[in-house]
Amino acid sequence: MRFSPKYDKLFHFIWIPTAIIMLFLLVMNAFLPSTFGWIVTLATTVVVAYFVISPMFGYVELRETCVFVKFGFFMKRVIPYETIRGVEKKRTAIADSMVALKNAMEHVNIKHGSFDITSVSVKDGDAMMAEIRKRCGISA
Repeated sequence: MRFSPKYDKLFHFIWIPTAIIMLFLLVMNAFLPSTFGWIVTLATTVVVAYFVISPMFGYVELRETCVFVKFGFFMKRVIPYETIRGVEKKRTAIADSMVALKNAMEHVNIKHGSFDITSVSVKDGDAMMAEIRKRCGISA
């Protein structure tokens, strides 16, 4: 069972204008003779573009033995069902974890291991929470 990412207007309101500004600065630095400024702007543009584009390729997949979370192009996390301690829905601007598929204010925190939390923003968070609770034997 695969869940696709959810996007808030806030995500587009912040990241897309930031990416446009960074691209503008990159173009402007192409006409200026400052090599260091051009390199810094290029690096910043690449990082911002990665964080704008990469969440669009993330997803959460409930497999037979684990929850598979894909964060953008390169990062992924595999969470075995036996390590999951709880699942809760939150509505905040920031995630509780450093690595998060978080593109919306409303997200689901998957608590696993001793202290680990993985935050994901999916379109049907309630269905995902119910399915994880059913597979892990966790009560609501």
